[in-house]
Amino acid sequence: MNTIDTDVLVIGSGFGAAAPALRLAEAGLTVTIIEKGPDIVPERDFRQTQDPGYLLAYLKGEGSDTVSFTYAEALGGGSGFYEMVSLRAPSIAFEQRDAFGRRLWPHGIDRRSLDPYFDEAERMLNVEQIGVDEIPKSGVAFAMLMKNLGYSCDRARYAVRGCVGSGFCISGCLFGAKQSLHLNYLPAITAAGARVMTGLEAIDIRTIATVRSTHASNGDIDTIPLRYVVQCRGTAGEMQVRAKIVVLGGGTIGTAKLLLRSRPYLRRLSAHVGRNIAFNGSVKAVGILPEGFIEGDMATGRSHPGMISYQFLEERGITVSSIKPLPITLVGTAHLALDRGHGHETYWGESHVEMMKISRRRMIVLYALGLTPPGAGIRRLGNGEFEPWLDIDETLARYYHETSGLLDSILSRNGCEIVRAKTIDAEGTENGAIHFDTSHMIGSCRMADTRDNGVVDASGEVFGYPGLYVSDGAAVPTSLAVNSSLTILANAERIARGMVMRYGGATAPSLTETSPP
Repeated sequence: MNTIDTDVLVIGSGFGAAAPALRLAEAGLTVTIIEKGPDIVPERDFRQTQDPGYLLAYLKGEGSDTVSFTYAEALGGGSGFYEMVSLRAPSIAFEQRDAFGRRLWPHGIDRRSLDPYFDEAERMLNVEQIGVDEIPKSGVAFAMLMKNLGYSCDRARYAVRGCVGSGFCISGCLFGAKQSLHLNYLPAITAAGARVMTGLEAIDIRTIATVRSTHASNGDIDTIPLRYVVQCRGTAGEMQVRAKIVVLGGGTIGTAKLLLRSRPYLRRLSAHVGRNIAFNGSVKAVGILPEGFIEGDMATGRSHPGMISYQFLEERGITVSSIKPLPITLVGTAHLALDRGHGHETYWGESHVEMMKISRRRMIVLYALGLTPPGAGIRRLGNGEFEPWLDIDETLARYYHETSGLLDSILSRNGCEIVRAKTIDAEGTENGAIHFDTSHMIGSCRMADTRDNGVVDASGEVFGYPGLYVSDGAAVPTSLAVNSSLTILANAERIARGMVMRYGGATAPSLTETSPP
């Protein structure tokens, strides 16, 4: 079996992995990145399509009757396929507490302490607020719905430069406008000398006795103590990587799966691995804009409408925005029916054809994200497969119904016709009455002050395993009520800075002195 020795092994290449890989490589350590998904060259591989075959090559999912998670497996992680929305977690998100009144975020981490790292993340991604003249028609329609009821809206902040409005954000930007990691962190990582290997999956992590291994670094022969060996499998067969430092950045689901598979070899792991997943309270409502209302073109322009409302954040713990009802979403993820009191619902035939005719300009989907408790999880079954779970208790059911009611009210009070939507699984079977689906899941290996409450400490280091870190969304302990990508990246920059201070020398460069994109 082929063996690679490296100072640092980073597993994953998305928002949670990129910052540690870059900063440790810049600090002079030898860094190896392995990514389960395929290599991506944006101008070569991205396509302007909604073809499910193309999308499913990169976008994966896990689902049950009550919750579904969607995530990307590819070089750059989800950055190639997200909608560019880059929002800082609001201060209220950091004050969430568990059932015993304990603050869920570790001591010393709050919005204020993360702001310098948000600054750095925004600088690297070229985050800017969308211009007034750049708001898509769908965003204008949403803003009008809110304005008519006296509710406020704000223009969203995007990781973008020179958007041409092609409308294929979720299938990958061909024009270099969306600031995916392919345009900033990944080129800087390779320029700093790190090795990137795609199509290689980490199977498990094992501890090894400290040994000394000769390796080449900048033309010199050096020795490093090794702590961990990671068993890997790829298209070229099996191999192993030995490292002093292992950084888990494969995403909330990927990192949890890896640690659950590694439990026989890492017996001091916290019992919280795979638990406490925060799913960001995702609730949707669908409506048909009334005749004479401003129309929203749902098929062209940026896939995200560019507007968000914080009107209900303090009162209800939610933000409200809208999403475009793209055709693949309409037919691939839900059964839809006009709510006209017929006593039964028809998903195909005349009523469905009517909806499809008007969907491009008159259908709108309202989308709430909320500060729901971290109550979901993922477990390993006896056959080695994994299954997500979420128990719907009275509090969560009340949140769902109250939030759905609010969204329906916004639509109906504007004269919109309500469309009833029931989510379906990959086989077309309807899920339960209450079902949450999200791509913003976080917290499966959450940070905490003690091992009794989480998997890693505030520095991202796994309790009981020096040199083993979690720097991706798995470490973020609570729902955020906004898109999670920027917070994941900012926290990863914070964790990376601590690692550089510890392993890369006595001092670390100031945030303003780090390498530009």
